[in-house]
Amino acid sequence: MQPYIALALGLMDKGHQVTLSAPSDFKGFVEGFGVSFEGLYGNAEEAMNSPEGVSVLQSENTIKLMRHFFKVLNNMKVPLRKSYFNAISKVDYIIANSATLPIVSAIAEKQNKKIVLTYFMPPVVPTTEFPLGDFDFLNFSWYNKLTYKIAHLFYWKFVKQETNEYRQELGLPVLKENLVTHINRQKPLDLYCISPTLIPQPEDWESHHKITGFLTVPNQKRETHSFDKITPELTEWLEQGDKPIYIGFGSNGVGNKEKFTTILTKILDKTDERILFCTGWSLLENFPKHKNLFITKYVNHETILPKCKVGVFHGGAGTLATMLRNNLPVIIVSFYTDQPTWGKIVEHKKLGAHIPVKSLTTDKLISAIQLAQTNNIKNNVSAVGQSIRNENGLGNAVNEIEKYFDNKKYDTQCCMKVYRSIPTV
Repeated sequence: MQPYIALALGLMDKGHQVTLSAPSDFKGFVEGFGVSFEGLYGNAEEAMNSPEGVSVLQSENTIKLMRHFFKVLNNMKVPLRKSYFNAISKVDYIIANSATLPIVSAIAEKQNKKIVLTYFMPPVVPTTEFPLGDFDFLNFSWYNKLTYKIAHLFYWKFVKQETNEYRQELGLPVLKENLVTHINRQKPLDLYCISPTLIPQPEDWESHHKITGFLTVPNQKRETHSFDKITPELTEWLEQGDKPIYIGFGSNGVGNKEKFTTILTKILDKTDERILFCTGWSLLENFPKHKNLFITKYVNHETILPKCKVGVFHGGAGTLATMLRNNLPVIIVSFYTDQPTWGKIVEHKKLGAHIPVKSLTTDKLISAIQLAQTNNIKNNVSAVGQSIRNENGLGNAVNEIEKYFDNKKYDTQCCMKVYRSIPTV
């Protein structure tokens, strides 16, 4: 959520009126930054922690996870589409998360409104320079381009029925071609809000595809939010010893509760490491009682991560950006979608370690923690962190959006995706 809040604040500072749309459970968080909020149908955390959702998460099976999230969206599609249509009807221009493409692209076409697409994942735009992350078995030009075509075909297979069903509902013609192809013919501004230090912009991209840099909420805006406050209990615990290891999986959720609590217990028994565990949306229980363990639900990463020495998380781009920006070596425990690709990038650039959740064990995590604290990893993270801090991702994104929207003052709808884990390819 925070990259969209950063984008909203950046546009507001330029005099634009912005409304951010997301599931209703984010209302208080967004409005705490002084950003106007328009709720979309559904509660993302409740959906993640439904009995079926927890069961699927526990399987640690990527295919089952994807099927589950598409099923959840399909079951709520009528009120969800209505909430999107109502929200977008109130504004002049649209900035959409790419995961909302089947719905938002149809509404934009129906209402004849310009749209900017935003991504927080490794690129899915074809290039000869590198293959799509999940197809990195080879690396030469024609193969690289082919990997994106294959991914686009699979994506269209997943969303074709949903896309055309809604287009017909809106009175739009049925699409014969891939939605990705249809959208790209219109050449909307395509912003990859990720660091060029991690993924440089390919030279063979068309001009409407841009890598901007990560989007970060300005410090002066963040410090006024109640979420930035550290509880006295956490402050006291942090001061009682060395910097801890941060472990948290945010809105990703953890289904295999016993596995994670067992691993946590064994690390505390086998090492002297201090652990700050942020449960987020995970309904974990039976935590061990230990002086080196502090459990909390939410923390502000910008405030807490500088006080930690290693970050263990699921591999979301926003958290990765914050960790690297604060010189924190990372250990990605990947579940699905773009997370394994970020894990591979972290390993390739020697910024930490990657462990797929299916193969996670106590010994593997302890070894990764030890690796992350070596001088080689720390030096690499420090260099990358400095590069990221020198980027002006927010300014770049705002400038590109203003140019694309003809530099006029406008009312803009930032449409968040409903679930972070919905794939875009």
